[in-house]
Amino acid sequence: MQKTAAFLKKYRWPLTGALLGALVFVALYGVRVLNPTCLDWILNNASPDPSQHYLGWEFFRRSAVRLPYIGANYSAIYPYRTSILFTDSIPLLALLAKLFSPLLPQHFQYFGIWGLLCYALQGGLAQAILARLGGVRPGQTARCWATVAGAGVLVLFPALTIRMFAHTALAANWLVLLALWVWLAGDELLPTTRRACLVWGLLGVLCAGIHLYYLPMVGLVLVGYAIRRALQKRGVAAVVLPILCFCAAALAELVLLGAFAANFAGYSNGYLNGADLANLLVPGLAASWEQDIYIGAGAVLAVVLAVLGLAVFCVRGKASALGAFLQRHRAWWIAGAVVLVLDAVAAMGNTITLGGKTLVTIPVPQLLMDVWAMFSSCARLAWLAGMLLALLACAAVLRCWNGRVAVVALAVCVGVQAYGMREELTKRFATYHSAETYANQSVLTDPAWETLAQSGRFSHLAFASFDFEHEEFWDLAAFAAENGWTSNSFYMGHMDGNLAAVTLAGEMNTLSSDTLYAFLDEDELARDSFTLYYYRLDGILIGSVEPLDLPSDPEPEADTHSMDLLLSDVTNGTITAQGVELGSGGEMMTEEWMLFPGTYSVMLTGSGFDHSYIYARHGLINEETYKLDIEFTTIDPQTMTFTFTTGVPLYYWRTAVHTLDDTPITVTTITVEKTA
Repeated sequence: MQKTAAFLKKYRWPLTGALLGALVFVALYGVRVLNPTCLDWILNNASPDPSQHYLGWEFFRRSAVRLPYIGANYSAIYPYRTSILFTDSIPLLALLAKLFSPLLPQHFQYFGIWGLLCYALQGGLAQAILARLGGVRPGQTARCWATVAGAGVLVLFPALTIRMFAHTALAANWLVLLALWVWLAGDELLPTTRRACLVWGLLGVLCAGIHLYYLPMVGLVLVGYAIRRALQKRGVAAVVLPILCFCAAALAELVLLGAFAANFAGYSNGYLNGADLANLLVPGLAASWEQDIYIGAGAVLAVVLAVLGLAVFCVRGKASALGAFLQRHRAWWIAGAVVLVLDAVAAMGNTITLGGKTLVTIPVPQLLMDVWAMFSSCARLAWLAGMLLALLACAAVLRCWNGRVAVVALAVCVGVQAYGMREELTKRFATYHSAETYANQSVLTDPAWETLAQSGRFSHLAFASFDFEHEEFWDLAAFAAENGWTSNSFYMGHMDGNLAAVTLAGEMNTLSSDTLYAFLDEDELARDSFTLYYYRLDGILIGSVEPLDLPSDPEPEADTHSMDLLLSDVTNGTITAQGVELGSGGEMMTEEWMLFPGTYSVMLTGSGFDHSYIYARHGLINEETYKLDIEFTTIDPQTMTFTFTTGVPLYYWRTAVHTLDDTPITVTTITVEKTA
């Protein structure tokens, strides 16, 4: 009891910061997400990402363990091997949960508890860092409360809020804070090179086992640590060995997780989504949601107050004291500056954009691009600079103002931070406090699904093509995972979709009696290509090699399906509920379908087709595409029909419509019929 009391007394302020983070989490997300058997809030998310994270874990939980790849998943894209790493299922937690799987309930999720942990660690570590940067001692009560207020700014850091329960593993902003705290703790925490190697090695394990994007961010903090060691003339070993241990530990873990032994893995996306660094302080400059690095209005206010405080400090004739302080901590400032410069370079990519204007695109060697593009959303790397900027600003407020003023100033910053994020915070509060979020919304309501699961006849679910954009896909994947079946199709990060699409189509050449086949939307056009017994449950066409005790689904007289025009890519035009409207220079490309061999008839309805150019094309992503040899059978301003025949599968087939002059064109429907 005395030891517990001593611990609480010693660490009461970091624990207060952690409590603040936990309270913010509960206020936003409620407590139902913490129930490990509550799943509907994950599967009902408007984004498919949370479903991917949870179902990735479910497939991994029931997958065989084959050494040395303890993180390999053989159930998600059966019979091929992938890794728990590529479903963003927080591999370290997935491994721990799998170890104790026999003791866990049938349905189990750890993402709610993970969210609470992220917010608590964000608050606790932010307070500890601010206390160190601000020179705050435990007995200075007012200044300690100011550090807790400053921690509130970091708890409401936009990247944490936006990523939580979207890209859930990426919400581990606390990894960067932990690395900064280790760096700042210096000799107190790492008195020897051996200890430094151990601690930084553990950080490498945490980064590789949570999300790969934290490897470069924490790695840059480690570079700052190494530079300071070099400036202190600690020797080559003290500088180099922690870096080697960090890299070696992360690499060894990635090998064990199966990162380099996964089928369908494509590590380089070939492009960079870089950051506009002005967006750190100015909202609205990001080219996309993925590139938004704004630190928040409250953090910006803290920067302003810090600059104002430093100016007042100098006006009062204390510029020499400030200079002496900077000189005394010269190694810190040099190392910090290098970290910020390197982070800026990594986050911007090779296209330099500032204030919404592209200044220059720098050509880089292909080898460097291949490595860099492994972190194609490189704007995320600016989170390091953003958090460090917010911490330094709050610390400057602590040093420039007395305790009570600092408490009020940083409390105001928290309020402004929350107000600036009010729409996002309100949306999350409304979503996670709504009963509908926790209701079963699966489209699989027919009792026959449960009968199929309990029959013991099936152990595999196979989709006819690689396409996870359908709403039913995720409900079917959940059905397979939670009943211990495998699936032949799943969404993975850094996945070679071309290879997966070709492989899945080839697998349909060999049908198996222990597999239930699913044909979603346009895949129904392929039903005459396979000798199966067909049935329909909840509107979903399923097939089986052996007959089932279900009403057969009769073959339709006309096998026709409509394309979803809302999914079209449109240039110089608009998409409305009525269809696509194209103006001068307008162009539209429909959604991508996979078509199995056969003869097809495509009908377009609308207006202005006598002023259009229409064609169809197919081809793998980022590879050469091919126009089809088509024959028009109906040519009319309101209706165009063409036919074509293919003897091989067509991957990513699309129809295109171009305007030829200033006459507007409207496309209201596009239907595809398989005629033979």
